[in-house]
Order: sequence, then structure tokens, then C-alpha cells
Amino acid sequence: MKHSVTLLLIALMMVACKPTVPSEYIQPDAMEDILYDYHIGQAIGKSDYGAKGDYERNKLFVAVLKKHDITEADFDSSLVYYYSHIDRLQAIYRGVNERLAAEAKGLGTAIGELNQYSKYSTTGDTANIWRQTSELLLVPRPTMNRFNFKVKADSTFRLGDSFMLQFLTQFVWQGGAKDAVVCVRTAYEGDSVIQTFMHINNNGLTQLRIPYNRTLKVKELRGFVYLTDNNNDATDMKKLMSVSQIQLIRFHNKEIQNAYKTTQRDTLAADSVQRSADSRRPVADTASAQPVGQGLRSKTAPFRRGGATDRVASGPSRVR
Repeated sequence: MKHSVTLLLIALMMVACKPTVPSEYIQPDAMEDILYDYHIGQAIGKSDYGAKGDYERNKLFVAVLKKHDITEADFDSSLVYYYSHIDRLQAIYRGVNERLAAEAKGLGTAIGELNQYSKYSTTGDTANIWRQTSELLLVPRPTMNRFNFKVKADSTFRLGDSFMLQFLTQFVWQGGAKDAVVCVRTAYEGDSVIQTFMHINNNGLTQLRIPYNRTLKVKELRGFVYLTDNNNDATDMKKLMSVSQIQLIRFHNKEIQNAYKTTQRDTLAADSVQRSADSRRPVADTASAQPVGQGLRSKTAPFRRGGATDRVASGPSRVR
């Protein structure tokens, strides 16, 4: 009993010590509901109103604020607060993205194309090799508007591999043209480098493809996601980009792999034949025909025995 009471007191102390959001700002649960409705409204405005989308999306944003009985000033000040407490905003967006993903799955949208790679492990012909954070939040402030990453090649990489970096994006952008950049710098053996990039200005699925190389293996991939602010308006803080479900898919190219293996086998076979031919090459057998202990000599050359020189006598020997 005493043990249970102690645990209860510890739990209450932890709750009491947990920092809370000041009451003048929108609380996390309410903020999650507002942002969820906001993104749903932005998606409706984009799909239903075409060229008039910006105007209609702004009307839908006002409708969301009215639904939750808050003013635009309340929303702005709360968003600025969460910018300064980015970990709390990331936690809010984790819930928002989960709800949006569930909504999209129910509607059968393009998010299913992203989820099809979730079942793959780090090995095999198709694999998700991303091991860093799968969610991030970028706002147009120094040190908070860029995410860098690096992936080094390992034993699972093969000649002819291609890659695809993909993720979901959600913008809160109440003024000016929104723009972000995703870039991947691929380094190959021999210090060759290829840079691939694209601009992002819409909510939804983003896919950046890195093509294969037939002759060089990949050493590493470096890249970044960068949120720009073309308006350079430091006072307008209703701008952010949420990135979720980040994946880096590696594809093995079986055709190139088979061609490489065939070339390796042919090269090895040719080299083995050459070595075998060299080992059977004929050599002079003069040395093997000599008596053991004797060197080569001409017909007129004297024998050397123990350092003395004797001439070979002709005719019968004389007996004394």
C-alpha cells in the first residue's frame, strides 16, 4: 500500500512540474484541432476553386477560426509562441499529420503511394534506408528553416543503384508565394558528384528521384530541405512547413547487376586461362641433362677436380 502511495505521489509531482502553455495562448489540443481543420480547408480550396484558390482558402481559414471561436490575432500570437517552443509545435503536428494520413487513406489519395514502401526492410532489391528523424518542422527563421542530412554507403549498396527521397508536406502560409527546396548531392567513386533538386510549393506528396549510374558506385548522399521566405517580411510569422513520413528508397538495378557479374566472370575466366598457359610454357632442359655435380663444358675444356687441372690422355695409358 505504501509503495502504491509513493508511486502516486511521484506521478502527481511529475505532472505538476511539467511545463504548461500559458493560458493566454491556444492550448495544444485545441491548436491541433484548429490546424487539422485549417489543412483540410486548404486542400478543399485548392481542389475546388482552381485559380481562385488563394481567395477561397483565406475565406476557409476565417471559417475555421470562427468554428473554434478564436480571432486571427489569437491564432497569430499563439503560433508565434509555438515557434519559440518548437518541440511543442512538433508534437502538435505529429497528431495533425496522423489524422491527415488517416483521412487521406480513407479517401484513397496519393499518400498510399508513399506508404507502399513502409513494409520494406533495409535489405533487398527495394529498401527504405532512411534512419534519421521522419518528421520535422521548418519556419522562416535563421537556424530553424533548414534540415541537413547525410547517408553513407554500406555493404548493401550496389553498382547501378537509384534512389528516391519522398515525404509529405503541409504549409501554413498566409502571405506571399510559398517556396521550399529539397536537394540531394550524390557522391560517387572517383570524386564524381551529381546534384539533384526541386522546389516545393504545395501540400501533399513530394518525390525527388536520383538516377542510377552504370559505371560508378555511390559513396554517400548529402542533402537538405530548406524553407525560403521570398518576401523577407520578418513580422509576418504565419508561415511554416511540416514535413512528415520521410523515406529514402534505394532500388537495385538487376539488369546492371547481372551485366556486371557477367563481365566479372568473363574477366576472371580469361585471367585464369592466361595464368594456366603461362605455367605450361616450355623451358630449356639442358640443365636437367647434366650429371649431378658437374657444370657445362666444351669438348676441349679441362675438368676441374678439387682445384687441380688434369688433361685427358689420348690412347692407352702407360703402366709403370
